[in-house]
Amino acid sequence: MRPVPDLVRQLRPLRLEWLLAAMALLALLPFRAARLPSMTDLPGHIGRYAVMLDRGATPSLETYYDFHWRLVGNLGADLGVLLFGWMGAERAAWLVSAAIAPLTIGGIAAVSRALHGRVQPGAVAAACFAMANPLMFGFVNYCLSLALAWWSFALWIRLRDVRATIALAPLTLAATGTWLAHAMGWGVLALLAGGFELERLVRQRTRAALIEAAVRTLALVPPIALTLAWQGDGGALFAWGDDLLVRKAMNWIVVLRGEAKWIDLATPALLALAMLVAWRRHAIDWRLGIGALLLTLACLAMPTTLFGSWGADERLAPAAVTAALLSLRWRGSRRGAVAIVALAATLFAVRTTMIARDWHRLDQAYASHLRALDRVPHGARIHAVVLQDRCRTAWQSTAYTHFASLAIGRRGALVNSQWLLPGAALLTVRTTGDPTLAHDPSQMVDGFDCTGPIRQPLAARLAQLRTGEWDFLWVLATRGIDPLPGHTPVFRDANSALYRLPAG
Repeated sequence: MRPVPDLVRQLRPLRLEWLLAAMALLALLPFRAARLPSMTDLPGHIGRYAVMLDRGATPSLETYYDFHWRLVGNLGADLGVLLFGWMGAERAAWLVSAAIAPLTIGGIAAVSRALHGRVQPGAVAAACFAMANPLMFGFVNYCLSLALAWWSFALWIRLRDVRATIALAPLTLAATGTWLAHAMGWGVLALLAGGFELERLVRQRTRAALIEAAVRTLALVPPIALTLAWQGDGGALFAWGDDLLVRKAMNWIVVLRGEAKWIDLATPALLALAMLVAWRRHAIDWRLGIGALLLTLACLAMPTTLFGSWGADERLAPAAVTAALLSLRWRGSRRGAVAIVALAATLFAVRTTMIARDWHRLDQAYASHLRALDRVPHGARIHAVVLQDRCRTAWQSTAYTHFASLAIGRRGALVNSQWLLPGAALLTVRTTGDPTLAHDPSQMVDGFDCTGPIRQPLAARLAQLRTGEWDFLWVLATRGIDPLPGHTPVFRDANSALYRLPAG
C-alpha cells in the first residue's frame, strides 16, 4: 500500500510562513483603528508609565506617587515603554502592546519550524490564540513574556544537537529574559523545556542523555534564584478564590474572551471540531505534546492569584491550547491541510476585523470621556468610580476599569485606580486619607442589578469621601443615568460624568 505523502513534502517552501506573516500584519489592524486599545488593564499601566517617564519632573506626581525600579519578574512592557519613552507614555504603550501579537505569531512559526522542519497547519490554528483572553484583558507583561517563551523554546529545540555546555549560555540568557518580562512566561518555558527533555530521556534512556538534560536545565536555575529572592520581599502572594471548580472549567471557555461572544466561542469550537475530524491525519510530536499536557495540569492546579497577579491560572489556558496545536504534525492530503488552514485563517481574519471595528467605536467614546479632563486643573485629585453590573458580567473587554489612570499623565493627577501589589509594584500611591479609597478596586461600585439602575449608587461612597481629600468625582460607565441626583456635573456625556467635590 502506497504511504500517504507528508504535507512537508507537498507544500512549497515558505507558503505557510507567508500566511503567518500576513496574519501577524493583520493583528496590527485593531491597533491602527484605535489610539487607546480597548484592553482592560492597559490604562492603568499607562498611568504607571507616565510616572516612570516623568522622573520627578512634575511636582504633583512627585507628591502623589513613588516609583522605584526593582528586579522583579514583571518588567516586560515597562522596559519596552522605557525604550520608546520619547514618544510619551500613551504612544509608547500603544506601540509595545501592538507588537505583542505579531511577536507571538512569529514565535509560533519559529517553534513549528524548529520542531517539524517546516511550518505545519497546526501553527496557523495556534495563531488564532495570539490575541487571546490575557492580551484582551491587558496583561501586557505576561503576554510579552509568553511571546518570548515561544521564541526561547524554538531556540531550545534548535540547539538540541549542540553540546549542552555550549548551548547553556544562550539558553540561560533566553530563560532569564523571559522571566524578566514576567515570571509566568518563564514558567511556561520551563514546562515546555521540561517536557522536551523528558521525552528525549524516555526515548534514549542513557546516562549521557541524562547528563545532557541536567546541564541544559541549568539554564532555568538563575530565574529560580531570582524568584526565591523576590519571594523574600513578599512577592509570592497566592490565593485560589471562590467557586474553584466553576472557575477552572471557565478558564477553557473564556480562552478567547474579549470580543463578541459568538466569535470567541466559535473559533476554538470549530478548530477543535476540525482537528477531531482529521485526528487520524495528525501525529503528535511528544517533544511538545508532553509540554502541552504539563501546561494543562498547571492550569488546573495553579491558584487564581500568584505573585500578586490575578488570573494566573486563566492565563495558562491559551498557552496550553497553542502548545497542543503546535505539537500536531499533519500526515494527510494536501486538500485536507488546505481546508484546516483556510478555516483557521478565516476565523482569525473575521475575529481580528471585529476587534478593530469595536475598538474604533470604543475609542471614539473614550475620546469623548477624556474631554472631561479639560475641566480639571493640573495636579487635581480625582476619585474615579466605574459603575458595575452585579447581575451580569459583560463578555467584551473595555478599558473603563482603569480608564481614569490616563489622568495621571495628562493632568499630573492623583487617581485611585492603580494596583496595590505587595512585593511586585514599582509604583505606590501616597495618601493621607483612607488607603482603601486610594487604589484599585475602590473605583468599582455597583451601579446596576437585575432590575436596572441602582437608586443613588454613589450615596455610600460620597459619605466615605472625606471633605477636602478629593477635588473631583469622575463617574464612568453610567449608561446615560444620573449617578448623583441633585448634583450638577461640570462635564457629562453618554457614558460618563465629572463632578466637583466641595473643598475642605
